[in-house]
Amino acid sequence: MQHTSLSLELEYLKPAISLTMDSPLTSRTKSLFDPDPRRQNNLALSSGPITPNGTSSGGPDVRSRAFSLSTISTDDSVTSRNSLAPRLHSDTITEGFYQGQPHVPVESFLMPTQEQFLPDSLILHGGTAIHSEGGLFKKDAKEYLMLTNSSLLKFKTMEKASKVFGNQSVWSSSSGHQMLTPQQTSAISKDHRLLALNSIVGIHTMHPIGGDAQVVIEYLVSISSQPATMHFTPPADQLTGWLRQLRQGCNYHASQAAMIAKGTRQRQWIQEKMLDDYISLPANVAENHPTALGAGGMWRVYFKSQKIKGVPVLENGAATDVKVPLEGKVVVIAIGNSFVHILPHNLGNGSSKDDMKDERLILQYPILTIRSIVYKEKDDTFTMSFGTTLRQRTVQMTFASARAREIIIALRARVESLRWLYPLGRKGIDLTLSEILSRPIPVPSKEYLPDLGFEDLLRAECFAMNVDRKVFSNVRVDGFVISIDKPGDSTSLSSNTTAAAAAATASSPSTTSTTTTTTTRDYSVDEMKVLLRALRFNTTFKEISFSDISFHNLQRSKTLKDGTLRYGLRLDQEFYELIMGNPQIRVLSLHNCRLDTSTIGSIGRAIRDGYPAGLRLEVLDLHGNHASDGADVMTLAKGIVKHAGTLHRLDVGNCQITGDGINQIMHAFVANPDVASHTLEFFGIHANPESKVNSFILDMFLKHSMRLEITLKRLDLSGMAVHPTTLDQLISWLSTPGCESLEQIKVEGCGMDGGQFANLLEAIGQGGNSNIEVLAGRNLLSDGGDLTQGLVSVLASGETASSLGFRQTCWSESALRQLFVALSQNYTLKKLDLSSVSLASGRDPDVETCKLLGHMLSSPASRLEELYLRGEETVELTSRMGRNLWRSFEGLSHSRYLSRLDLRRNRFQDEGALALAEALRVNQSLIWLDMDENDVTTEGFNAILSAFHQGGTDQVPTSSRYYNSTLSCFVLPIKDMDKQTKELKESMLETYKAEQEIRFLLGNSTGKDSREWKERLSQVIRTRNQSADAIGRLDRAIQGITSAVDRNKAAMDAVIRDRERRREREREHDQFLREHRR
Repeated sequence: MQHTSLSLELEYLKPAISLTMDSPLTSRTKSLFDPDPRRQNNLALSSGPITPNGTSSGGPDVRSRAFSLSTISTDDSVTSRNSLAPRLHSDTITEGFYQGQPHVPVESFLMPTQEQFLPDSLILHGGTAIHSEGGLFKKDAKEYLMLTNSSLLKFKTMEKASKVFGNQSVWSSSSGHQMLTPQQTSAISKDHRLLALNSIVGIHTMHPIGGDAQVVIEYLVSISSQPATMHFTPPADQLTGWLRQLRQGCNYHASQAAMIAKGTRQRQWIQEKMLDDYISLPANVAENHPTALGAGGMWRVYFKSQKIKGVPVLENGAATDVKVPLEGKVVVIAIGNSFVHILPHNLGNGSSKDDMKDERLILQYPILTIRSIVYKEKDDTFTMSFGTTLRQRTVQMTFASARAREIIIALRARVESLRWLYPLGRKGIDLTLSEILSRPIPVPSKEYLPDLGFEDLLRAECFAMNVDRKVFSNVRVDGFVISIDKPGDSTSLSSNTTAAAAAATASSPSTTSTTTTTTTRDYSVDEMKVLLRALRFNTTFKEISFSDISFHNLQRSKTLKDGTLRYGLRLDQEFYELIMGNPQIRVLSLHNCRLDTSTIGSIGRAIRDGYPAGLRLEVLDLHGNHASDGADVMTLAKGIVKHAGTLHRLDVGNCQITGDGINQIMHAFVANPDVASHTLEFFGIHANPESKVNSFILDMFLKHSMRLEITLKRLDLSGMAVHPTTLDQLISWLSTPGCESLEQIKVEGCGMDGGQFANLLEAIGQGGNSNIEVLAGRNLLSDGGDLTQGLVSVLASGETASSLGFRQTCWSESALRQLFVALSQNYTLKKLDLSSVSLASGRDPDVETCKLLGHMLSSPASRLEELYLRGEETVELTSRMGRNLWRSFEGLSHSRYLSRLDLRRNRFQDEGALALAEALRVNQSLIWLDMDENDVTTEGFNAILSAFHQGGTDQVPTSSRYYNSTLSCFVLPIKDMDKQTKELKESMLETYKAEQEIRFLLGNSTGKDSREWKERLSQVIRTRNQSADAIGRLDRAIQGITSAVDRNKAAMDAVIRDRERRREREREHDQFLREHRR
């Protein structure tokens, strides 16, 4: 027979070994590999076939398989350490073999079929047998049975058998296999034949109480495939011999035993019930071909029993196990892509009505839930255990089949074809098999597998873990980007709500959308395990985001109600495998995921080990996690060293990192001598508790960034009590021209006073970078008194930052007035954030302070373009400009540059809305406005609407000839609308209740009382109609404002298009003149 050569390259073993094997490995050679065969996922050892006398042959006349192991590299690289699957070279794949599934060579596990013998030409075994109750023989009859290579024969005595076969010696337990001549074979009559070996389903034993062991043969009576059972009791010393020879006879000589032939109706029906789980084979690949087992298959088996482990016992001592309808019957096991199907044997053989009834009995178990396989090979019995949704419970099924070896090999091949994707995360199957069957099944390298895609991997994992796929409906995939949201069904927003949310998001940095529907539930351990493992080895995604997904509870062990201890998720291992299996990742966002310190260290180790494999991180967001352990932060820093030349953004804020840890992370950017140029644009170390940062390392980091081609763009130190030496070092760096590309620096909550902040602004002015944005909220700039003279002078000058943020800053009344007076002289400031400001007195700013704000807006020197005055309301504190803010709107009328204004949550009511309407009527620069949550009613919104019309509206007429034509974005006041609508609807509900009471009294009264109740009833109805009209007027006012804003936007777009066309014509004209001059 022709030899087949299979080349495997093992990458994960360090010893250098070069072997070429054409025969079984010796025990000494096997000892070079992992001593535990369950962990050997790389090598299948070849063995020669077993000849009829039980010996092994490795010669050229049998189906031996030659394996070639190339030299194993001693390189301790990441690929070598982490690739647990051998590489299957493409030249070894059979031509025309089925595509789309891994090629798993399993030939060396099988017993070859001996096809060179004619039927009934070889006697395998013989002996006297006693029939037991229920057998086909007569009761208590003794007959002589003979087993040939194709049939089981019966004779009354051994002498009768000798007469049939002439003077030849008849088989006995001490002699070898005997060949028969054609004349002797022709002497076997039809009455001598009990059954054909090809009709056998399975062979097993039975031990009746008080009796000898019986051999039980499950077989098919005729071609109609009706199952039957045969019992016989051989002498005790011949039981083992009968079992061995019967099983070998089926394995060697009966190629169709327990098989379902191609083209039969039964096979077609089984394929239909398997749906897309069935793996089809080409026409030129036979079902019993060894390599076809990698695609599963279908076989007949006898379903002996089923037990459920882990189910509590009832009070009366009885177990809760329930016998399934298929138990004790011949069934079909079909192994598909992801499931093991157990189907009735008569499916497709009866009427359609019977088939519909049988379909209810079909059992399905995911392949990846197989826990263990036990096959002792004393008979055809084997046991499989499946895990259930409740992890402490296991379904244990026992079968008997003449094709038990092939079924087990097919199961292992299908498991390995899925499990290899999860080499460290998925526990292997517990195998209790012979040495040959328990050998590792080789699986192909990932590069030879088809790209299954995230959806298929997620579906397979859901099958394996019994998790509903709908849980992951909020996982959004957009090209190369995947974003994981809370579990549950996604909800769609209306167009208005979506527009409002988008507009609100586009506002100040502190703006958050209030219209997004969130899910409070977090992922369970099994759900997150499914998600993480579906993402492994998926090279599609370049950006993976787990932002705001809490892992905190997933890491904890918990005790179930029945006392079982369930361990948490090993996130350190899961994220290591996720990163190592996705070398194409460029963005990894774990913002506010509450990961523990060991997981952060594991992420650092993964980005370090993944660098040689091609991993090049550009964004790493670890904000809001826990990294308090110094060793884990050191590991993270070592990983950052590798990516110092590719990282654009690094955020380790609010991670509980100590000052030493921050020093290590900063030093990582200057410790790699191979990094010639940095790309770091954002560096966030804010909100970490200890800030004793080494000034020397900070100086190295900042100076190193100045020498780079693309320098630091964003630096976030918020929440850190900056030490004076660190602040001096930072100020020194800001005063140099090297920080000219810095776009934003955040020093919020750093404990700076007015003098230190003045020095910071002055350094920025000296550096000449006026485009920088300085966010300095939550600092004690006034300390309850006036501003320092130095800070007032810097703010009044034009040589400082163009954007200032004082969010959540506490001022004194005098300091806030000084701020407005100073900024009214500033001619470079373009953006000012005064959101959530508060006074030390706890009151809202007074009228005079708000008027000074208006003077700042109308100042001839002011170039302010964006102003954020959003308030904040909490249980402990209310921070806002307050009800008097409308006093500043007069200055808004004369502002020439202000284009964006945020007035949300200041509660200035309709009085403020009227003043704002008058300002909007005159102002011709404002483009964006948010005035929600100010307790404005229909009257106020009608006033805003009148500002867009010359002469006002019917509700709010005016004699002014001015009207607004520039506002093109108006954030819908959803909160105010909902509040007023709710109040009006509650008022209407009260009128309905009053109407019912009045009608009852009216029906039981006469005369004067009746007239009074009628008047009251009319008044109640008028009140209700007025409330309904008010709701309509509110809707019409908001719709009118929206229409006016859309009209302005369309007009502005038309102006912009005309301007662009004019510029294009001018360019074309200039080009024509230049060509004409030539």
